[in-house]
Amino acid sequence: MREKSCMTRNLIFLFIGLLLIYMLQKNGNFFPVFFLISSLFLIYRNRKEKRKVDKIDVLIGILLAILSLNPIYAICIGLGYVGAKQVFDNSSYKINLCPKDKKEVIFYGIIPATFLILLNTIWFLQTVSINVGFRLEAITGSLIASIPEELLYRYLVFALCVILCNNQIRTKSQKFLCYLILIVPHVLMHFPAGVDMSFIDVVLMSIFGIILTRIQMKSSLLLAIIVHFLIDFFRIIIFGV
Repeated sequence: MREKSCMTRNLIFLFIGLLLIYMLQKNGNFFPVFFLISSLFLIYRNRKEKRKVDKIDVLIGILLAILSLNPIYAICIGLGYVGAKQVFDNSSYKINLCPKDKKEVIFYGIIPATFLILLNTIWFLQTVSINVGFRLEAITGSLIASIPEELLYRYLVFALCVILCNNQIRTKSQKFLCYLILIVPHVLMHFPAGVDMSFIDVVLMSIFGIILTRIQMKSSLLLAIIVHFLIDFFRIIIFGV
């Protein structure tokens, strides 16, 4: 019982820590520092436990870092993917890299992507005029958003949750805290500290966060990145922003 309460407390501290980092955004973005430290911590833990690094994982990490087109997050992405992947490879709690079968692609890819694209389009129609046209930014902007957000704010952070719970995320409160940790900071990140947040904006962003988190937890990192990419891609194609 004492061990379970200790694990729950660790998750609470992580959640509070992420909220504090968000609140410090007025003085600069400290999330890259957090992600870098977290990535190095996971790599250190893996080496301490003598877990071998798969060369393919290193190559995938480098590829994701390059595709992110984000120099600030690139190092975090490369190191974070390798560190988190090693944790998941040695844990019963994990996020897979790829979907297992066509059924997952349909239920956790095509259906949620279609729903979220339509929801995002309706949301933007309230304030932005339609300006349809292909733009290179539709590709680059979508990569810059989808890879760092899905890999760092969810994939890497969930690996931290697994470590902090000693591979034993068992109670409902611990599972609930994990979902909060993967959703709330990512939602708040879209509303920098000091910027007014309307209730409807927070609700809609939370819907996106919940569904994308669910995709990772129930299917895979790659599918979540693709769905996230498509949401931003069609938004920029339709509205130009």
